[in-house]
Amino acid sequence: MKLTTEELGDVPDVNAAVLDETLASDAFGKFAVLSASDDRFIQAGNDWQPGEACRAFMQAHDSDPWLLEYREGGPQFRAIGHVTQEQVRQAFRSYLAGGTEWRTGFAWREIQS
Repeated sequence: MKLTTEELGDVPDVNAAVLDETLASDAFGKFAVLSASDDRFIQAGNDWQPGEACRAFMQAHDSDPWLLEYREGGPQFRAIGHVTQEQVRQAFRSYLAGGTEWRTGFAWREIQS
């Protein structure tokens, strides 16, 4: 699988150690995509916006709010609500390992195009 981030570019054939190290800090930028192919991936984007809702999320979770999405060959889905950077890291780890926790750990809704 390939990991793509805003600041670090592409990391082909990423392994769990590199994935963990990369996603544990915010030095990778505002987005990360872990892809098996062009239409099979999990991705996250930072959704920081000025305002009280964001401030409250950050205070409660010690993390910026993130959006988490996936596509498995069909329509694209987004986790309902914001997730933390740690939840992003855990979901990416599960996806890389071929686990199901990334999918079962969140409620998802289809993104309408």
